[in-house]
Amino acid sequence: MLSPLSGSADVELLHEVDAALISKRWRDELGIHWEPADNMDRIQYWRDHTTGLLFYSPPEAAGEADIYLQLQRLPWYYMSEKWEFTSALRILAGHQSQQQLLEVGIGKGSFLQKAKLQGLDVSGVELNPDAAASARRLGFTIHEMSLHDLATAYPSCWDVVCAFQVIEHLPSPREFLEDAVRLLRPGGLLLLSVPNAEISCQLDPCREVLLDQPPHHMSHWDNAVFQSLEKLFPLKILESAYEPLAPYHVDWFVDSWAKLPRPRTPRMFIKVMLSRHFSSSFRFALSAGMRRFVRGHTLLACLEKQA
Repeated sequence: MLSPLSGSADVELLHEVDAALISKRWRDELGIHWEPADNMDRIQYWRDHTTGLLFYSPPEAAGEADIYLQLQRLPWYYMSEKWEFTSALRILAGHQSQQQLLEVGIGKGSFLQKAKLQGLDVSGVELNPDAAASARRLGFTIHEMSLHDLATAYPSCWDVVCAFQVIEHLPSPREFLEDAVRLLRPGGLLLLSVPNAEISCQLDPCREVLLDQPPHHMSHWDNAVFQSLEKLFPLKILESAYEPLAPYHVDWFVDSWAKLPRPRTPRMFIKVMLSRHFSSSFRFALSAGMRRFVRGHTLLACLEKQA
């Protein structure tokens, strides 16, 4: 087994998951149909010791377009307001020379609209024909092709490439990063947001959250993984930003925290912590403002292409 990011064979198998069980959970919990590929009985979870990336194999476990067509019917899946949109625009405001921006995976076009209002020359790349058509109706230039084909046709044409909550879905993140770098001019910025694995590993150590494994997520990223990219690509990390715990993630945080195993904690203390009164008080404190001091779901990294 080789890492899909570093290409290294210095990887460790952490555990295996029953593919049929995942398929059943998607059907029962989300009402979404996904069938594993033929002869895919087990999905394996690995650690790349070169970069720290946690990833799943085989690559065929990644969801195809039909998964996302089903997911987009869920009202909470594509959000028009995201913390990383505002944070990315804040970073770009400090780089006035960065004018031409490409977003990979545009969703409903919400970020493109915000970036255009900030004065950026924006365009996108999107393989979902419905999403591409919707963005074009808003007046945006949308390239309906693979990122590799776009990088081959238009190398070094953009000052900024953004991808929000994209790279963790891909079975081949190295190819994605190679193409993104090719699209950038020297000195250009690559902005990537991902679910923060530093938090998800703490709250979900057994990796049971359905949307954080195949066919939805194929890898888990933290800031150390982004730091490691400097050794693999002509990139330098300029900034990392962490989302404070969002109001709509408070229930997820409290419920996950309450389920964590605490084998060395005195039994009476466990009972107190897991009591309904304590959980309610904790939930209230986070909702009242304490959440601003807690790292939340998303990590945003800004990397600069080196000459």
